[in-house]
Amino acid sequence: MRGHLLSALLLLGAADGAEGDTPQLLPPWVVTETRIQPDAGDVRASALVAPEAWEGRAIVTLADAFREIPGAIMQESFGGFEPPRLSIRGSGVQSAPTSRGLALRLDDLPLGLADGSFNSALVDPLLATRVEVQRGLDGWRTAPHTMGGALELRGDRPEIRREALQIEAGSFGAFRARAVQARRNGATAGRAALSFARQDGFRSHSEQERTAALASFGRHLAEPTSVRMGVYHARARYAVPGPLTLAAARSQPRLVSTDVERDQPRRVSTLSRLGLSLDHATETREFDLGLSIARTADEFMQLRSNGASRSRSDDASLHGAFAQRFTVAGIWQQLRLTANATRGWRELQRFRNEAGVIGAAFGSDGLYPTTATLQFEDAIAITPRVVATFGVAQVAARRHVVDRMPGGTGTRISSRHTLPQLSAQWHVSPEAALFVAVTRSAEPPTFDDLVSVAGAYPMLQRHTQRLVAQDATTWEIGARGRVASLAWDVGVYQAGWRNEILRLADARGAARGSVNGTPTTHRGLETAARWTLVEGSSRVWLRVAAAWNDIRFNSDPVYGRGRLAGLPPHLGNADVQFESRRGLFGAIGADWTFGDTRVDHAGRLSYPGRTLVHGRFGWRPAPEWTCFIDVRNIFDRTSIASTAGVLDVARNPPATAIFLPAAGRNFSIGLEWKQ
Repeated sequence: MRGHLLSALLLLGAADGAEGDTPQLLPPWVVTETRIQPDAGDVRASALVAPEAWEGRAIVTLADAFREIPGAIMQESFGGFEPPRLSIRGSGVQSAPTSRGLALRLDDLPLGLADGSFNSALVDPLLATRVEVQRGLDGWRTAPHTMGGALELRGDRPEIRREALQIEAGSFGAFRARAVQARRNGATAGRAALSFARQDGFRSHSEQERTAALASFGRHLAEPTSVRMGVYHARARYAVPGPLTLAAARSQPRLVSTDVERDQPRRVSTLSRLGLSLDHATETREFDLGLSIARTADEFMQLRSNGASRSRSDDASLHGAFAQRFTVAGIWQQLRLTANATRGWRELQRFRNEAGVIGAAFGSDGLYPTTATLQFEDAIAITPRVVATFGVAQVAARRHVVDRMPGGTGTRISSRHTLPQLSAQWHVSPEAALFVAVTRSAEPPTFDDLVSVAGAYPMLQRHTQRLVAQDATTWEIGARGRVASLAWDVGVYQAGWRNEILRLADARGAARGSVNGTPTTHRGLETAARWTLVEGSSRVWLRVAAAWNDIRFNSDPVYGRGRLAGLPPHLGNADVQFESRRGLFGAIGADWTFGDTRVDHAGRLSYPGRTLVHGRFGWRPAPEWTCFIDVRNIFDRTSIASTAGVLDVARNPPATAIFLPAAGRNFSIGLEWKQ
């Protein structure tokens, strides 16, 4: 058993389907192990989260679901499922309210739009059989065309979690419910999961409601071959309470501005996606082929300085991968070839916001993105304990904008990149490993970067800017392992970015569009540890995850070597958890940010760090039943969750309304049943 404990913390990149793999669970990390040699595996710099890691607790926000993963930074917005500022290693921190910088995927195929943007409010990770947070080398393997890696949901194991039901109620009118049903009949298996969430919200004008469903069906045609079908549908509706000045956010965090009361900002989005796949796997060879089609619809009423928009998109994606394992001159190797292509057809209209009502149109665009990647990778077991990999990816992208307004013209942007990677992993013992990797990634702009709103109300205009793709070379080194009762995960990275896409807002929160910045450097330290303090009739353990980030301009003519805005220099969370054989369990802990978070790149406006204390307590009267109470922000501290965007220069800091206050003390009670 000790020889497998490392797999609870190491994510093994050759997860290419050796038969008989057994998941090992060490919340919140899970891994399925594939052996390359008796003592060596391919280390992956990411984390897998199983639904068991979310049991006995309230998952109110996306940040609640992933806060224990080192390197996954999710700064909350208005609470609930409303999109947070989502970032890995500084990628995506500039994007709001629509996210980019990560690849959002479901079963190896995109879940967002074909240009790389997505609305995370449409995603309920708790419906999946597991979730993979991929960064570094693992992010390159999954999505070399994004800079931050990937957030991948898995619904392709329908036999997992046969039946489950969870109901929660909480502060601010919150109600959440989730149900899972799975069945197997011989070679056929099916799984359906449904969730519903609603709340009135901590602030005025922040009510929200979401329904999401994920269904999967699989059948083994023969022992090494299977087919799968998956359907995902979500509808999210939420009001937007908008930002406040720093003084107002601290003194009256529940308020909304007069602009919000007048313009009634809100958003309604739907996503429907169908995926089909064919897999063939033996001990020496694997092949998989997938196809997905998706339709999204979105109506977004923003403040009148940004106007309103309506869009509809159809997107299609193809995925294919082939892997061959063999031994030459006593050296084990694995060759892998992967190809992906996405194509989208999107219609976007822009209107004035006339006091909460759709007004006159001022923009209409046809948006046609295409992105294709081709990757080759070779993994070689140099010794039974050392594995080296090298690979190369070719990424080609095109963004075509057609202005449909009278007299409008089209804009076409294309890019092509060759992206290599090289890595090595050394298993110094059955329970500890070191890894080092260098990867190159590139990311083309999204349409939210290319097409923006310009001018002052009521003379709003649609504006197009030409941008080039951003790219970076990242070095990373890390160690993962376990000694006795202590497990750890430590990684250090440094990345040199070119042409970083900076999305800016003015002092009133209105979008100013995106620009390619001067060279920047992203560096950081990602850590996580779990220490079992007591093991016996009762179990007590300490868990901590923290990240330090230093993201700076190299030598900008305006900002010098200053920090980029939007990301706190240090953030983390920790808790002490316990379980007893009588079914009692609980935890007390905190999450924190240290240091000032800049709001503008010039460093004229920032907000301080904070520490929020949380606790939960529960009881399992029987293996099938769990009841709990979860309290967030126990001491009801007032703090800033994040901002509505980033500025170039805060010209009038006291009057700058860009801050989003965090929710006050809130309670959740829940009841779970599973078998």
